[in-house]
Amino acid sequence: MVSPATQKGPGARRSRRRLTVKYGAGSARYIGYSANVSGTGMMIRTIRVFDPGTVLNMEVELQARTVHLEGRVIWARAGELRWLPTGKIGMGIRFINPPDDLLELLFPIATVGLIKGEGS
Repeated sequence: MVSPATQKGPGARRSRRRLTVKYGAGSARYIGYSANVSGTGMMIRTIRVFDPGTVLNMEVELQARTVHLEGRVIWARAGELRWLPTGKIGMGIRFINPPDDLLELLFPIATVGLIKGEGS
């Protein structure tokens, strides 16, 4: 099995974007911020982390639309609030069955060629 960090293709392309992410096991009641996001997952900067293996429900605002996502915690690092801006604490999330249009929402300009069949 190939890890998400080594996957190739447009779904694995990471974008350093700060998006507000509401998340939780069950209901999305905690707030964090994405450090990077791709079609396969995201890193959430937060002081409230869940154990690896936990399935989270997430809500992200993309292009004036609330996108509901489900993902599994792959890694988690807890720490002090002062470390939050450094990206040293938070969680790595792998999406479970992301919506078909997630890549378009994340990378609207970059996916135009792929949608029209112009990409490789």
